[in-house]
Amino acid sequence: MYDYLKPLTIDFDFDEAKSLGIIGGNIAVHLPGFQPSHYEADIFIIGVNEDRNAIDNEGTKFAPDQIRQSFYRLFPGNWSLNLVDLGNLIETESPLKSLELLRIVLAQLPKDASVVILGGSQDLSLAVTDFLDSGNNIYNLSVIDAIIDSSLSDIEIDNENYLQVLLHKETANFQYLNVMGVQTYYNHPAKFKIFDQLYIDYYKLGEMQNQILDFEPELRQANFVSIDARSIKYSDMPAHKEGRPNGFNGIDICRLSRLAGVGTQNRFFGIFEYNPLWDKANTGSQLMAQILWYYIEGKNRYQPDYPNIRWSEMIKFHVEHKLFNLIFYKNPNTNRWWFKLPEMTNEILFPCNEKDYQQAISGQITPRIYKFIEKNSL
Repeated sequence: MYDYLKPLTIDFDFDEAKSLGIIGGNIAVHLPGFQPSHYEADIFIIGVNEDRNAIDNEGTKFAPDQIRQSFYRLFPGNWSLNLVDLGNLIETESPLKSLELLRIVLAQLPKDASVVILGGSQDLSLAVTDFLDSGNNIYNLSVIDAIIDSSLSDIEIDNENYLQVLLHKETANFQYLNVMGVQTYYNHPAKFKIFDQLYIDYYKLGEMQNQILDFEPELRQANFVSIDARSIKYSDMPAHKEGRPNGFNGIDICRLSRLAGVGTQNRFFGIFEYNPLWDKANTGSQLMAQILWYYIEGKNRYQPDYPNIRWSEMIKFHVEHKLFNLIFYKNPNTNRWWFKLPEMTNEILFPCNEKDYQQAISGQITPRIYKFIEKNSL
């Protein structure tokens, strides 16, 4: 594995960090002459200095080490997790080769550990989905982005079109894909029509603003969460070549990352498209570091939940409706909710929240439940 990874050479005093109690002194780091063991880690960090497919955002290859400089200087939470920074992927002759090597590295990591990828351009997400596809297991993907990165005319791999590549892949095993924080005016109307036809969910920035917790069920089931830093408004993350006046604020993007960390199925988390060349006061790198911090905080607070617990451990509620009869389940330990249709042969619970249950007993079906039913009744 270390044949494909290069040690860090950043200007950082790890000994001093240990004496100060900051994160840089509490993480095993791949340095010249030292390769940390990867067998006892709970969370791995991998940097990928790849931006050759970064359309209009060249410079993201410098992001991983800049994010580290800010992250290492933070104080950890009350964490019991072992963190290992594997360093950066070696430079390759092409972006496709970088995707291949990243996939190889992911395959050599323990299956019960989580992996953070610091990009680089967001098309690096394909290395994670390719790895998940290779295992022939069903998985779910959540993307946080203002733009649906899917072209209407080609399947070239770049940061503006990687979702199109995924959708056209015959061996793709994703079950659910959603895009969060979409800003309508940046997207061709045909994209929404295509996603509606494919039962792929997208959530607009306006409906999510100040209501982040309502979207916990979507992140709960995601095996991989991929964040485009340009989904954050310029005033909070000024490391954009072209600043966008609207987007998630710093607090909400950190809330989303924490929800990703406590997700029941999450294993992969990616931060992409941060560009240090435009980050004059290091505000962007500090926010990227805080996003990473909150993801780890979420991981530290994870509690076992469905599908890793028995149905008998949850409280069961029957709701009769004129259109559908529903069964809701609540885990009293986590206060999370799930639902299923009694007549569905698919013995799977779908994530929801208490609002969905309250609406159901009042005779209404929420869009979340209706879309799940519509898709899984095909």
